[in-house]
Amino acid sequence: MQSIADLFRDQVEAFDPAGQMLLLSLNEAWPMVRLWVALPDEELLGPYYGFAVCPRAELPLAPTLIAGNVARFQRLFQDA
Repeated sequence: MQSIADLFRDQVEAFDPAGQMLLLSLNEAWPMVRLWVALPDEELLGPYYGFAVCPRAELPLAPTLIAGNVARFQRLFQDA
């Protein structure tokens, strides 16, 4: 998971001046952790091997923010 977090942080620095990107996790049956990444452009998904496009409706209700804009995360998941 650390390599995904490092990639994400690099992309945020390069492509996300508006603070739209989020890296989220949800603990599942041990030892599984499911990750989601919100990106401003679908083209940025390529380096995330094994990730696929996911509609907003399929996101979990209570994920954990690993990295990204805290205010945006709160608007999307805690104020809903």
